[in-house]
Amino acid sequence: MYQIDGSQAFWAFAIIDFAFLALAVIAARIVSPKKPNEIKITTYECGQDPFGEARTFKLTGISRYFGYAVAFFALDAFGWMILTSAMAVKITTELISIIAIYTFIIFTGIAYFLHEKNNLVN
Repeated sequence: MYQIDGSQAFWAFAIIDFAFLALAVIAARIVSPKKPNEIKITTYECGQDPFGEARTFKLTGISRYFGYAVAFFALDAFGWMILTSAMAVKITTELISIIAIYTFIIFTGIAYFLHEKNNLVN
């Protein structure tokens, strides 16, 4: 029986993972239908006609939910940071200052999002 150590197992898994990913992307491009029309190439969901400045400005993806995604990732990272710092062996002033600075940055971003929510989401 052949045994591999941790780094060899990591690289074997990484190579298999990237090979599977490349195979899936290539298969999706081969199998996917390729009949573009005017509705399918619009950037807005549900085939809505763009109005105002949206006619000249092209976005990729759904821009309507961008603000919510930013707020979610900020709060998700904040929870992760608090939980991992709570498991620290020794709480030092450096750790507390890093947490305070990060908390200030996150809450400033969330306050900006809540202030500008109507402009970012609608």
